Amino acid sequence: MLSRQFKWIVLLCVIALATWFFCRPVIVLHYSADAQKPVIYFLNENDQITRGELAPGQTEKFYTPMFASRDAWIEVSLPFASRDGVNVKPPYSRVDVYIDAGTKIERTDTKHDFLARF
Repeated sequence: MLSRQFKWIVLLCVIALATWFFCRPVIVLHYSADAQKPVIYFLNENDQITRGELAPGQTEKFYTPMFASRDAWIEVSLPFASRDGVNVKPPYSRVDVYIDAGTKIERTDTKHDFLARF
């Protein structure tokens, strides 16, 4: 009997942790499929820098902290292509950054509703 209760407790803990992981706010980079060459981006999250490359038509998703501090910030930039950049500050649920074929940031959509994260 005790082992059955323990299994349920462990299962509920795993579900809670998985939900916590997948329900965090996200930043999504979308690169145009019409582009001719890859673009290099930098994602600077409170001085923690991630460098990456997007191929034409590729989308990249970054999870951010669930409860960010008031002075938290995130910057997405394209330093080698067009020097465009976007600064993001909480609160947000999902931020979509669209990069056009000319490697310029075409538009940024910020959503605040919880279900937009998915």
